[in-house]
Amino acid sequence: MKLSPRSWLCAALVLATPSLAQTSKFCPSGSGGPCYSVNIPASTASSSSGDIFFQITVPTTFTWAALGQGGQMAGANIFIIYSSASGNNVTLSPRSGVGEFQPKFNSQAQVTLIEGTGISGGMMTANVRCSNCLKWSGGTLDTSSTTSDWIWSAYSGDPLNSDNTGASLSQHNAGNAAFTFNLQKATGGSSLNPFIVATSSGTNSTTSPPGTNSTSSSGYDDGSSGSSSASSAPVTKLTKMRIAHGVIASLALLIFFPLGVFTLRLLNFNGLVWVHASIQIFAYAMAIAALGMGVWLATNLEELGEYHPIIGLTVISLLFFQPFLGHIHHYFFVRKGTRTLWSYAHIWLGRTLIALGIINGGLGLRLANNSTNGKIIYGVVAGVVFLIYLGVVFFDMKKRRGNAVSREKAPRGGVNEHGDGVVE
Repeated sequence: MKLSPRSWLCAALVLATPSLAQTSKFCPSGSGGPCYSVNIPASTASSSSGDIFFQITVPTTFTWAALGQGGQMAGANIFIIYSSASGNNVTLSPRSGVGEFQPKFNSQAQVTLIEGTGISGGMMTANVRCSNCLKWSGGTLDTSSTTSDWIWSAYSGDPLNSDNTGASLSQHNAGNAAFTFNLQKATGGSSLNPFIVATSSGTNSTTSPPGTNSTSSSGYDDGSSGSSSASSAPVTKLTKMRIAHGVIASLALLIFFPLGVFTLRLLNFNGLVWVHASIQIFAYAMAIAALGMGVWLATNLEELGEYHPIIGLTVISLLFFQPFLGHIHHYFFVRKGTRTLWSYAHIWLGRTLIALGIINGGLGLRLANNSTNGKIIYGVVAGVVFLIYLGVVFFDMKKRRGNAVSREKAPRGGVNEHGDGVVE
């Protein structure tokens, strides 16, 4: 059979063109916008190694959208997109799921944003090539699966406009759920970018799942299945624990420890030393409770190596010795009528630990990405407490100088019971 020149040309074009890539797409119903697509190149499927491609599209009325490998957040391989600092492109943030907490940035992810990525026509689009998505710390990807487990979530709100791949994110409010991809339908082709297709004019365009802007409940589904929920985000256990930790630690270090100092420096009655000791022990019990919550948070969020938990553990550990130092100080002061080495150890250790604890509270707010107003309020309260503390210390120093002569003349053992012991 003799082929015409036109037939030869068509055959040559077919041979010269990479085989058409197949994709599987999923648009959650009721989410109002996010859509997800995935492609497994034929070479990756046959060799069980190599790249995979995925696409995330979401309207710019959303702050962020996320796609994750795995059936739940714990151990998931998660990819989040949000607007870049310029507002004209997208930031891709690869993260690791650590349970019902904000995922942690994953520096081991080998991901690249490829052509077609950007913000245009009110849509954020991320076309992604991932070179190590077949296996991650929390699982593996079976490229032959017809029910591959994935998760999605999104947050509707103002643009984030950040280039920080570890930026703090508000909890999803536009839906989150597990779903499945049929990866057999997503397997095929050898394109270096399965989301770019040639047009009749010879230019390229980015493919997007249909129904992206739809707000109907039917959603869009191509070889995928799943359900979604779109509701306001509840207050999580993490949030409750953070609030409790911050409030209790602040009360202990900003209120009750200084209060124990003020009572001993400003008041004068028999048995005052035991009132002082009771206040300090109560404050220490609160600090221990806050420490327990802090260790739980730092462990689950993998933040034990941060400055805040390290300083917190150090402060609470050293505070353990304060009651014993205070008792020894009081013992010798009552008998000698003057401060000893034990006195200065007790006083200056206490002063140092309270100062460190208050500073560490600010570091904690920073680590938790607290609001600017929250940081300002804490700073103002800490500043006021510090000024009052200085005033009380200077008042006590002046009082001590004025009473120096009478103290020297007092018979041994006749000094006021509370002496000078304090956790300052």
